Amino acid sequence: MGRAPAKRPAPKLDRPVVVDAAPATGTLRLGILGLDSSHVPEFTRRIHGMTDAGTSRCRVTRFWSDGQHDMPESEVAKWRADTEAMGVEEADSLDALLDEVDGVLVLTVNGAKHEAQAAEALKRGLPTYIDKPLANDLASAQRILAAAREGKARCYSASSLRFATELDQVPREQLGELVAIDAVGPGELNDAMPRLLFYGVHTVEMVDALWGPGVSHVRADAGDDRDVIQLRYRDGRYAHLRLERRGGYDFAATLHGTQGVHHFKVDFAPVYSRLVAGMVRFFEGGDAPADLRDIVENIAVIEAAHSSLEQNGAWVGVSAIA
Repeated sequence: MGRAPAKRPAPKLDRPVVVDAAPATGTLRLGILGLDSSHVPEFTRRIHGMTDAGTSRCRVTRFWSDGQHDMPESEVAKWRADTEAMGVEEADSLDALLDEVDGVLVLTVNGAKHEAQAAEALKRGLPTYIDKPLANDLASAQRILAAAREGKARCYSASSLRFATELDQVPREQLGELVAIDAVGPGELNDAMPRLLFYGVHTVEMVDALWGPGVSHVRADAGDDRDVIQLRYRDGRYAHLRLERRGGYDFAATLHGTQGVHHFKVDFAPVYSRLVAGMVRFFEGGDAPADLRDIVENIAVIEAAHSSLEQNGAWVGVSAIA
């Protein structure tokens, strides 16, 4: 059983949003794997909100859990009750769920379980969303990528921070070419997962969403209150990430361009609905909001950071991802 993250002020979440869409007729049935995440009821509520508004044809109809949870059972019981109250029924088995749905959301909190839970869905070619972190180690992440390619299954994973509105509002023309990013985010830990994967992945993916992949080397320093990660890119770019455990519960970044500097702090209110809006478009046949290959590189970056911590902050090369 993993330790629950320390209680901190929760960000204010939004209500479901209505997005422009012209959904085809016929319900797309979605199944959720896992119960030990607040994302189970949160995503279900937003998906159903879009469906009820007529802007999506997706509906969560089934969930399944192996009964092994890495969050407190009192929380899991509440998430189960909230999800069942929205009309989602528990499947008798994983195979039964997969027989009855058109797409799969792997929402188990522990990335170590994602490969095994997603394997059969990918083998069947079902479109699959895997919640962050994609996996707890690079080898598992690469096997997920290989399974998706072999099964010709559309698959992706993403942190909600990829969908912060501030990322779309960067004044890129005024900044010129981006050369460096200083980013900050919460660095909460969870004993069920390696150090940086539980919450550090959010800041890593936010930076990746701002300017894409290409990290060549990583170094990291650990402290009681924070972790600091430095990223060096193959084309000369540089990023500095500070993951705070005592600082305010905020995500923010300062972008350095050849012609100026731009700073933003993320308004967390719309990110879940923006994440879910991209998710339903994916299940309806649209492009994945994030490239699975790039998400695998994010896991490689975090694994290199863990190796750096074990080597007292040495620079560590990042494995190339095909």
